[in-house]
Amino acid sequence: MSASLRLPAIAQPFWETLLFGLAGNPSAPPDILMRLTAANIDRSGLARRSDLPADVVAALATDCDVTVRSNLASNPSLLPVVQGVLAKDADTRVRSLLAEHITTTDAGGSRIPDPQRREVYELLSRDPDPKVRRALAFNRHLPDDVRARMLDDADSKTAAIAASEWPLVPTSRIGELLSRTTGAFDRQMLLLRLDGPLPADAARAMLAELDSAPRDARREGLVRRIAEVADLDAGLTGRFLATADSRAAVAANPTLPAEHVADLARDPDNQVRAAVVARRGLDSELRESIPVDYDDRSSAVVGWLLTENLSEQDQLAFARSRHQVVRKTLALRAGLPDGVVELLADDESFAVRLLVCERQPNAPGRLLAQIADQWKGYSRWNMLAHRNFPADAATGLARSVEPHDRVVAAAHPGLPIDTIEALLADDDDSVRRRAATNPAISVGRLFRLLGSADSSVVGGAAMNRLLPANAMHQLLDQAGL
Repeated sequence: MSASLRLPAIAQPFWETLLFGLAGNPSAPPDILMRLTAANIDRSGLARRSDLPADVVAALATDCDVTVRSNLASNPSLLPVVQGVLAKDADTRVRSLLAEHITTTDAGGSRIPDPQRREVYELLSRDPDPKVRRALAFNRHLPDDVRARMLDDADSKTAAIAASEWPLVPTSRIGELLSRTTGAFDRQMLLLRLDGPLPADAARAMLAELDSAPRDARREGLVRRIAEVADLDAGLTGRFLATADSRAAVAANPTLPAEHVADLARDPDNQVRAAVVARRGLDSELRESIPVDYDDRSSAVVGWLLTENLSEQDQLAFARSRHQVVRKTLALRAGLPDGVVELLADDESFAVRLLVCERQPNAPGRLLAQIADQWKGYSRWNMLAHRNFPADAATGLARSVEPHDRVVAAAHPGLPIDTIEALLADDDDSVRRRAATNPAISVGRLFRLLGSADSSVVGGAAMNRLLPANAMHQLLDQAGL
């Protein structure tokens, strides 16, 4: 290292901040990460990294801090041998988080044929604490044979969850599990996995039981779910058509006769008409003829539209739908063609345009800049990192009077150097810390920032991906690690 790039002396009060920054540096090599496992800092961020080498993971798996082990258990990129250690952790929180996040696929979605990982699943499925088994039952990567055995779990909630999260659950088991469980929410989950309609007799029996129970939100939710999946006869149809709440539910039922669907399409209740619009297989002309008012803040989507096999022409047709919920759901689909994205980018609904920015890799730069200027949610960070986000828009945000805007913009690599320097002197700690991570900063300037009298700047500089590995080692030498 040349004299001009010599590391500065680090003020003693700033060492913890600096080491924490190194632990989050995306360019930190494996040997640096290993040395940091011995640092007296919050090591939770280190445990969450997806690029941890085996020796670092092994060290963190026996960390004395349960928060560190919990964060490690939530990391899906762990080797099975380490997962096996965490599966025997004394703390239920650690085992539960492992059960929730353990996966049989790699980052690209490919299957991992690993018998050791199966052993971890087996161990967690026999955990003495039902909280752990319930967490595992929610895990959609659970091997089918392990999940099948969990349908016989002594804890009825665990069994219900295991069935509800299994698309291939045998239909015969649903009826049995429905009879075992008594909780309204558990029954709702099971009804989601029915392969076909709920027999009318079973629906009537369940409704009779619910009619004698106190009215509460979960009970009402189960009644609505029965309305959606029951094999309707005249009596059940009449019951569900009697109130607006159940009419909205029965409008989604595939066994509802066509004449009732047509009537509900003209229902005076907006929610009922919206439910008709969301029906799978509804005639497109009828769908587009139904007037519905939508709240842009609503989280409602058309579930089947997320998975339906659609041609580009189909997608274009849905992108032109009068219904916001249809266009919003389409914006959530992965890999939309450019023509569809362009249509949705000019949508009248802010929610649709926001989802285009959040989900589509081909979102246009003009829209990214527009939404980032209006939206204050956390996804603004990702928008600025989007490959199409224009540098001039980032520069404009960096000059905003709002500190949050400046924080979001401060790490954009397209910022002019004078703008970065202004942000490094900002009144807000978070802005200065974020600006010090900007990859446009030269290595020489980065070294000087490490010697700053400002803790925020020191921490951000230590996190900057351009910090050379030999400099990281020298810093750890100075820290005695």
